[in-house]
Amino acid sequence: MINRRAFIKNTGAAALGALAMTSIAKAENFLTGETADPNKIKSVGLQLYSLKDVLENDLKGVLERVAKAGYKEVESYPGKKGHYYGLQPKEFSAMLNGMGLKLVSSHFGSGTREGKAESWQQATMLVKFDELVEKAGETGQEYLTCSWMDKSLRGSADDLKRTAELFNTVGEKCKKGGLQFAYHNHAFEFEKVGESMIYDFMLDNTDPKLVQWEMDIFWLVAGQHDPAAYFKKYPNRFPLGHVKDMDKLDKKKNTEIGNGSIDYTEILKAGKKAGMKHFIVEQESFTRPSIESMEINYKNLSVLNV
Repeated sequence: MINRRAFIKNTGAAALGALAMTSIAKAENFLTGETADPNKIKSVGLQLYSLKDVLENDLKGVLERVAKAGYKEVESYPGKKGHYYGLQPKEFSAMLNGMGLKLVSSHFGSGTREGKAESWQQATMLVKFDELVEKAGETGQEYLTCSWMDKSLRGSADDLKRTAELFNTVGEKCKKGGLQFAYHNHAFEFEKVGESMIYDFMLDNTDPKLVQWEMDIFWLVAGQHDPAAYFKKYPNRFPLGHVKDMDKLDKKKNTEIGNGSIDYTEILKAGKKAGMKHFIVEQESFTRPSIESMEINYKNLSVLNV
């Protein structure tokens, strides 16, 4: 039978051990920039297009500032020198990894069937796409995301059917290359072609295993559509989300998260519940230097309870 003195000694030791483990965990979270709060976004991402005015003038320096701001994930876009800003895929991802950043996705355009490209660095969905898949696979990224659908691919009901088939084909190519194909919306997807809204038609007529979505929440709200309704109707179709706020005076412009009119707490809760994994900041309208806006975006998004 344990005596009172031994009981107190053992209990105290256990309490000190628990306190020590908590302190270690907090220290690790501080060092890694991660939060133990499950309601906070663990790794905030950034679409580098938000910094297009300065990024390619000082690629390494700007990325270092992105990392210093607290971002853990990035999404790239084709710059003036093409995919990965003229760098080789492994070279670009190694640069990011050295800063504590992870490339989760990269954007590319749909292109046209008549389009041309000198190399994979100018590749689109319709030109040199197989080479782009191969190169993207070398970075270790998870998603290859089409950011635009040319008008020639959505001019009629028959065009939409062919494009849905094309998305499935492209999705299959990505899958074989160890990637997941995704599509990023703007505003035109909420227009009707014949009897069908482009956005809904493409969701309904593509294979969920092959075609996922990056929801640009700003454009849904701008078009008076409810993001939560889409999360509910199409669960697990939106692993990626673009988060940017709406200017209170001009709804066509965006602003820093928390400074606009969109209540992101409830929207992102619904997105997270429906399978959204990557919360990616994007901003295209500015009243201050773009990098300062990105710092504000990180600060305000990282503290939301979602």
